[in-house]
Amino acid sequence: MSDAPPLFLAIHGAVGRLGAAVLELALASPACSVVGATVSARSDLLDCPVEPEGAVSFGKALEPAAMPAGTVVLELSRVEALPAHAQQAAAQGWPLVVGVTGLDSASEAALTAAAKQIPVLRAPNFSLGVALLKRLAQVAAKALGPEFDGAILDVHHRHKLDAPSGTARALAEALQGAGRTVPIVSQRVGGVIGDHTLTFAGPGERFELRHQAEDRTLFARGALAAASFLQGQAPGTYTMDDVLTSRGGQATAL
Repeated sequence: MSDAPPLFLAIHGAVGRLGAAVLELALASPACSVVGATVSARSDLLDCPVEPEGAVSFGKALEPAAMPAGTVVLELSRVEALPAHAQQAAAQGWPLVVGVTGLDSASEAALTAAAKQIPVLRAPNFSLGVALLKRLAQVAAKALGPEFDGAILDVHHRHKLDAPSGTARALAEALQGAGRTVPIVSQRVGGVIGDHTLTFAGPGERFELRHQAEDRTLFARGALAAASFLQGQAPGTYTMDDVLTSRGGQATAL
């Protein structure tokens, strides 16, 4: 983020597993200023300062008066809260980065509407490595003939609610774009952060592409990279593939 303009960031779901990691990283970054952070109305941290002697406190909602122009909102809360958050972001002109998965029809509609007014980046996984995995998967799907069968293995920790994961679904969608439909096998075991393997098996040989998340902070770094990227973008829908592309070329909205 060293070449990016200063980032004003607000986080919905600031004390969840990923939200807390993003908040910690953002507070430690000289290039980032946290200007808003929401938690559940039942949270013990409600109305407590985000950092010792800081001016920003954990709240139930984002306050527009406290948000500088150009603030990017990172949505990491709950799917049922997403429509209202997306509507507020669109009304206030706040670029929106969405990391919530398992979206329902109301959330999908709200994000589609918001993207007509603001840039919206949707990321079931904030890993740049996973974005690259999707690209390589499409290359493999097109290069290998129909005699190669494909499958996705999706492994996460036992507390993850959605199965298949948003990452596995996004990988399957990328393969559909390359003319392949492959099954997904999901496992929820132990404390696995995230492990996705794409296998193509043909006569006498097997080809695998695999991504393993070894440290949850990689997602926090990716979330901040996504927020930094979204600054100054035109209204539309973006993905982590656009963040990857922006490192070597111009990204465009879908």
